[in-house]
Amino acid sequence: MTGAFDFTGARAADRGRPRILLVALLVTVTLGIVVVGFLLVSQARQAVDLRNEVEQSYARRLQLQRILSLHQDIETASRGYVLTQQEDFLEPYRIAEPAIDAELSKLDRLEQNGNAGEQLRHLRQHSVEKRNFVRETITLATSGRATEAVGRVRSGDGKRAMDALRSEIAELQLSEESRLDRLSARSGAARNRLEMTALAILGALLVLLTGAAVAIASATKSRSQALDAVADLSRRRKAILDAAMDGIIILNPSGSIESVNQTVARMFGYAEEELLRRDVGMLFATPTPVGQVAMQLRQMNLQDGEPGSLQEIPGRCKDGTPLLADVAISAVSLADGMHYVAVVRDMSERKKIERMKAEFVASVSHELRTPLTSIAGSLGLLAGGAGGALPDRAGRLIEIAHNNSERLVRLINDILDIEKLDAGKMVFNNARNDLGEIAAQAIVANRSYGERYGVTLRLTQPDRPTPIWVDADRLMQVLANLISNAAKFSPRNGTVEVRVEAGRNAHTVSVIDSGSGIAPEFLGRMFQRFAQADSSDARQKEGTGLGLAIVREIVQRLGGKVTVDSTPGKGSNFTVVLPALRDHDHGIAPCVLLCEHDPIVAHALAQMISDNGLTCRIAATAQDALATAAGADFSVILVDAELPGEGGIALVRQLRDGAAPATPILMISAETDGDALSAKVLQIEDWLRKPLSLDQVVQAVNRVINKLPSGKEGASRLPRVLHAEDDPDIVRLVEAAFEGKATLFAAPSVEMARATIARTELDLAILDLGLTDGSGLALLGDLAKAPNGPLPVIIFSAQDADPEVSEKVQAFFTKSHTPIDHLVRTVSRLAQASAAGEANT
Repeated sequence: MTGAFDFTGARAADRGRPRILLVALLVTVTLGIVVVGFLLVSQARQAVDLRNEVEQSYARRLQLQRILSLHQDIETASRGYVLTQQEDFLEPYRIAEPAIDAELSKLDRLEQNGNAGEQLRHLRQHSVEKRNFVRETITLATSGRATEAVGRVRSGDGKRAMDALRSEIAELQLSEESRLDRLSARSGAARNRLEMTALAILGALLVLLTGAAVAIASATKSRSQALDAVADLSRRRKAILDAAMDGIIILNPSGSIESVNQTVARMFGYAEEELLRRDVGMLFATPTPVGQVAMQLRQMNLQDGEPGSLQEIPGRCKDGTPLLADVAISAVSLADGMHYVAVVRDMSERKKIERMKAEFVASVSHELRTPLTSIAGSLGLLAGGAGGALPDRAGRLIEIAHNNSERLVRLINDILDIEKLDAGKMVFNNARNDLGEIAAQAIVANRSYGERYGVTLRLTQPDRPTPIWVDADRLMQVLANLISNAAKFSPRNGTVEVRVEAGRNAHTVSVIDSGSGIAPEFLGRMFQRFAQADSSDARQKEGTGLGLAIVREIVQRLGGKVTVDSTPGKGSNFTVVLPALRDHDHGIAPCVLLCEHDPIVAHALAQMISDNGLTCRIAATAQDALATAAGADFSVILVDAELPGEGGIALVRQLRDGAAPATPILMISAETDGDALSAKVLQIEDWLRKPLSLDQVVQAVNRVINKLPSGKEGASRLPRVLHAEDDPDIVRLVEAAFEGKATLFAAPSVEMARATIARTELDLAILDLGLTDGSGLALLGDLAKAPNGPLPVIIFSAQDADPEVSEKVQAFFTKSHTPIDHLVRTVSRLAQASAAGEANT
């Protein structure tokens, strides 16, 4: 292995040498060219400097000549004037004399040679002497002393000053010429050296270029071979991409298609050429404006090398056929900007499989839950003595069968719940609930399960309300799972505590056991599917490993979280944290409008109502009440019949005609039942008689809000219940369960149920959704128009609750999720409420 590795490394080094040599040659040639260029630039700069010096020298000599010329002008002008006394001779003097200082200053600026400074001072001195002499002779001549002026001219002083000036200027010009000669000689020598250096460098470059040519030829050959390999690799990759089941689209920064594989072309029905350089928005179900996709891609802020984004995007084929696709988008940074790779997967087959899966789940839901309900219910009735006393051996066998049927029911329910959670089809009918009340119901519902394991269930809760916004049935499912786990893993004669704690922002419910606890290394996997700390113990305790995964999913979808804390040997504590519901949350907090003109009574009533967890607003007059009712939704309205003005009945009429057409109203009056006709017409829920205690008012309000019966006794006959069910085993099971508690009228079809409704005075109806000739929902209209008034309805079906259906009925129970005794209790409660309602009206 080592030898093979060394040989491979040697071959790699051999392939790398020409490349290194080529790079070295290119660098050397480049440096040589840079040096030659630098020398040429230097020579050019020297030439420019020399030219500038020549021009400067010429300018200085020209300036010296101008100064000399000006002095000659003043000399000639002064002599002509002195000899002729004619003013015309003074004109050149007047022009030249003031210009001399300016020209001398200009000469100073042009002079860059420091050695000429002394000469320039001498030049200025001679200029001053000459100009003073000329000025003196002219002054003498103009003052009438011409003879003296001529004598001064003939004295030779002016000539000597002029000669000194000429001599100084000549020396300056000679100095300029000498300096220029020296610069020219130095520049020539530098140019010769530069030429020799450039020739040497060019010779070296020629040699190097020859070597570079050889290296380039070798590199070109290697490059050609590499390009062939790249082309071969590109063909292979294209073949792989074209063979991929998923479509692959490369997008440039502007959102245009740069390349696609054949799968994309087949998927959307286009030729590859039709897609290239087109905006990718053309493939969307609703084509987007050009540039919009590019903007959206930039807003996604995708980074090269990081995970991309997966989206479900509706598309459209060339022939207009819709195409739903999963699109995974990732970014790749290229030389010309950020590009995007879109992997497109046709979802048609997956959706078809999901539909088949959903149909299978629905079929299993019905075909398994219905017989399981019959089996478990029948065995439960037998175990409870409904069929008479059983021999001990038969009783034990029945108990074994009943326990295992319930175990099978739980297994089926867990599997179906996991499937619904995965598919996002689990329905949550959230409403205002109290966590303490739900925990108390969970204790009652699971007490018999705890007794089976010799475990006592104990509830600890605060003395104040713990309102939450949840689906009560789903939360009951969570607590049932946690309590059953705690009971199974607790020692006999142990206690499982269900502890409810109230908080400001969240309420918690904890299920605490005293079992063997959970190993620390397993706590992190506690809520994973099929996770079991000890598989043998799990089998002994009848666990599937799905319960806690379902708990976590449901709690998360209720907006909460679930945690576990455990110490081996001391037990476990599972805690569910749920957001606390405040009065303003969801706009559903029970709020009472109190219309009472007496401020003392109003305040006392409002205080009592508030102490019971309700919100209360007071209106002292009918006008205030109407305005308040119009601006908010109230759960109950209390009206004092003796309101000032038109009275409470007139206010109720206005409320029914306007702001509160269906809000429950309680009337407070000194009369026993008030105006019975008005109460019936105006749908007044109750007529409270004065004087009355505050507790009576609060109880009446709570009855309306919680839809509780008023407590009056109904008729002595058993409740008459319509049971619309097509499965005879379920019919017999329900009949056995209701024996002595209600009279059942079974109807396997919609038609027979309608006939029963028409000829029988019923109190309640139990409906299965799947009947022999249609859905049980078709009977809701008939039940709402029953001869003795709208009837309460319970859905008892293998299908899960639908939100729209749940809103129209009093209860919705799923077969296999609902113990038969729970159905019996619900029917009894609704029947009593119905009877109480008839008595009240």
